Amino acid sequence: MVFARASLLFAALFVVLPFGIPVPLEAQEQERIWGRVTTVTGEVHRGFIRWDRNEGGWADLLDGNKDFTPFLFQDWWDLVHPEDRQGDRVIELNGYRITWDDDEPEFPESHESGIRFGHIKTLTVAGDDQATLELRSGRFLDLNGGSTDIGDDLREVLVARADGSRVELEWGDIRDIALETPPSSARPEGRRLHGTVVLDEDTRFTGYIAWDMEKILTSDTLQGFTSDGSRRDLLFGRITELRPSGRGSELTLADGATIELFESDDVDEGNDGIQVSDPGMGLVLLEWDELERVRFHPPEVPISPGSFDTARRLRGTVTTTDSTELTGWIRWDGDEEYSWELLDGQDGDLIFDIEFGLVASIDRFVGVTTSVEVGATGVNVQTAPTEGATVTLRDGRAFELDGSNDVDDGNSGIFLVLDSSGQSPDDAEAEWVLVKWEDFRSVEFEWEDGR
Repeated sequence: MVFARASLLFAALFVVLPFGIPVPLEAQEQERIWGRVTTVTGEVHRGFIRWDRNEGGWADLLDGNKDFTPFLFQDWWDLVHPEDRQGDRVIELNGYRITWDDDEPEFPESHESGIRFGHIKTLTVAGDDQATLELRSGRFLDLNGGSTDIGDDLREVLVARADGSRVELEWGDIRDIALETPPSSARPEGRRLHGTVVLDEDTRFTGYIAWDMEKILTSDTLQGFTSDGSRRDLLFGRITELRPSGRGSELTLADGATIELFESDDVDEGNDGIQVSDPGMGLVLLEWDELERVRFHPPEVPISPGSFDTARRLRGTVTTTDSTELTGWIRWDGDEEYSWELLDGQDGDLIFDIEFGLVASIDRFVGVTTSVEVGATGVNVQTAPTEGATVTLRDGRAFELDGSNDVDDGNSGIFLVLDSSGQSPDDAEAEWVLVKWEDFRSVEFEWEDGR
């Protein structure tokens, strides 16, 4: 799980950030989200965008729910229940007649989803909690509320304009947003906060950080109190390292000075969590008690919209438990079929959202968990079967995940349009085959040109 670091590339023209590391001028602006926001009254605002307080870079995640397309459910039902075409319950939805038995789960209207901002070309407000996204690939995606990123629960969209002024907008103020590469002349107030979060000797994540779930820029302020009760407000751009130290944290500053701070959510167990938007993986959320230390530093190569692929379909080879190999186009868990979509899972208290386009392979495992309880009658040892999957990334890292229907026995199955059929998954009459989770052993994804 070690994220290797290479040497920093220098350009002829650079500035020195508070981190003390030279960064090319032309790299300063490209990692921040820039866009043209048109309001419902026709006003147009261009500038750097901070979304819902804790997203401000192209690698950050826009959370939402994706409606479950009726024909996907019908595909699943027909393949899982080939002899049962007449369910106990029937609904008509968007022109589809859906049937299912009372002992089956309720028909899912939507499920959790999300997409990194770098994939989005435009966002159009389509209702109180609905947005239509045009992706850079040319495809469209509808997302609705389910988090504070979309809908009336959005905390704010802050646009920092090139002249230094700001405008704060609510969801109901926005008509549409076109996301663009920032102009080279634009200089943000602060860079996207970036660093390496260390959990233990073998586990670290490098990427763009949301500290306490909302501090995301080098111009944001970390607050705390010294041992004599004095309040200190420090720009994150001045901090090079932070280590939890029991009741508080020890900070190392860019000038080499150290300071210990207490009694603030920024520096103690009141912290709401730390998100790392890792460009080579997706997003990981960790709790304060998992943190050993964090080193703040600029990225070796800042992320820009050009860092994202064109949202390709998933394809690869699925191997079943009886060693049958099936190659073709893949729809994972009945609904995920593009490289921008997310595989969810947990490793202990760590919560992952992994972009499918960064996954090399997935291997199902069945294990046993053991719990020990000590009571008045003695020691009680209990065991229970557990299922999960080892997810190996294209950069070689691997994570053993469970706790999500993407990686455990709640999985709805792996659907394929086989190459041998000569069909495309876009064909209305495409013939899908289903590998049930209990019959699944592994999948190796296939990416064009090794990407």
